[in-house]
Amino acid sequence: MTYEEYKRKRKETKLCAGIDQSTALRLIHYLPKKYQIPHAFFSWVWMLSIPAAILLSIFVKWWIGLVVIFFITPAIYGGTKKSAAQSVLEYAEEDEDFFNQLVEQNLLVFK
Repeated sequence: MTYEEYKRKRKETKLCAGIDQSTALRLIHYLPKKYQIPHAFFSWVWMLSIPAAILLSIFVKWWIGLVVIFFITPAIYGGTKKSAAQSVLEYAEEDEDFFNQLVEQNLLVFK
């Protein structure tokens, strides 16, 4: 699929594109800073939620720490992965060279 065909079908809402979230996490470092900075922030938030859960379970209530580590941390991590995929797709729509590289390597899935 060419970039022009992709843009035309996206405007007509006849095409849906997707990318594997794990692949998008690896590609996020090739995007401009406007995509990297929010990803880095939320990556730190989910990583720091683990020690925060431990501290909450020690100093506040043990069950609050369990709620954080079993429900909130995975939710933040999943949101970070989904956001990375959306950022890669958004940038692919903006940059023709990046789009063509993704298509050449069969990283985009079209429906």
